[in-house]
Amino acid sequence: MDPAVVVTAVMAAVGYLARLLYRWVKERAEVKKTELAQTGLSDRVRLLPAGSKLIERDGARSVEITVGSAGQSGSR
Repeated sequence: MDPAVVVTAVMAAVGYLARLLYRWVKERAEVKKTELAQTGLSDRVRLLPAGSKLIERDGARSVEITVGSAGQSGSR
C-alpha cells in the first residue's frame, strides 16, 4: 500500500474526529449556558413575593413567570 494513501486516510480520519470533537464541545457549551441561565432565572423567581411577575427577554427567547397569586394558600 502506498504511504501517501495511508497518510491521506489518517489525515482524513483526524480531520473528521476534530470536527466531531468541535461540535461536541460547542453543543456542550450551549447546554451549560442554558443550564446557567435557567438556574439564574430560578434563583430570581425564588426571591420574589407572591403575586409578582418576572418578564425576561433575551434575543430569541422570552420568558414570563407569574409567581403564585397573593390569594393562594399553597393547597394542592
